[in-house]
Amino acid sequence: MYSGFLLIVVATGWLFTRKAKITENTNQASPLRHTNIRMVIVSAISFFLGLQFSHLTALFQTDFSAGGLIDSDATEYMTWAPDEIEQAQRRKRGTRRRRKPNQSNAHKKKKKNKPLPRYHDSNYTKESFEPLPWSLPKPSSTRYQTSEEFMADYIALKRKHNIPLPWEQDKYKEDKVTLPRPIIGLNFPKSATLTMSEYFACGGITSHHTTTQDGRIGICMMENHLKDKPPMEGCNTHRNRKNEETKPIEVIFDIGLQGPPCYYASVHDGGLENIAKHYPEGTIMLVTRNATKWFNSFEGWGGILKAWGQRSCGFDGSLEGEGM
Repeated sequence: MYSGFLLIVVATGWLFTRKAKITENTNQASPLRHTNIRMVIVSAISFFLGLQFSHLTALFQTDFSAGGLIDSDATEYMTWAPDEIEQAQRRKRGTRRRRKPNQSNAHKKKKKNKPLPRYHDSNYTKESFEPLPWSLPKPSSTRYQTSEEFMADYIALKRKHNIPLPWEQDKYKEDKVTLPRPIIGLNFPKSATLTMSEYFACGGITSHHTTTQDGRIGICMMENHLKDKPPMEGCNTHRNRKNEETKPIEVIFDIGLQGPPCYYASVHDGGLENIAKHYPEGTIMLVTRNATKWFNSFEGWGGILKAWGQRSCGFDGSLEGEGM
């Protein structure tokens, strides 16, 4: 391995000896002495560079990319590599995987298209869907009540209709969330719908946002509303694909859609009445947000505001759809 470098050392020694003989035959001792010192230094540097030359050559020819070094190379050359490369390669050495050969397009398996869920907006078009009648709730005296006054009236109304209060029911007494089921969030998009859905899921109950395994929640509720059925019939269960366990869906948020079809249970006529009729002991939740902040967030989100004003919704800014 070092035979080539041995020749360099021999040649350097020969030059040094020849210069020494010349020194004995001349009277210029001082200049030749400096020459001899320089030759010794050059010889030493040449010797050490020669020893390392093979390492340096291998370093530039070695592939330090992932999987580029075998174990023997790693032991010999990693001292020359930066610390980051050394540590990365040593970690990967025991978990290296063989690369699979590239498969041609002819041998690739085609992915099967999943069938559309039952409640899907492809069943509706702008031409076939007529906007449903809608109206905004008129302000009532409750908007001016304090929290204490509202709760007093709320409890009295529950007592009048013999409906147990949430904290009086034994059914959910041991649960983290003691509110009666189902819990239906009526707030519009961009008003904490996803946050609230995840909040209840964190509490250990089955919570869904926008869709279920059967499709869009809003379409399911609309079709059931028009057929005078419970709002979540046909889309009220969730099957765990890991253990095949099926649970009832207890919380839903973001339950509307801008269409086609366009449906919001809190706006379209009869939507709230259908919820109250079939879920008299359920919980309706309405999360509020500063109107200006909500509009600024809503306006630039997915073009939904523009869709509200189109034919599928017909939300024209009036209170009862006078412009329809």
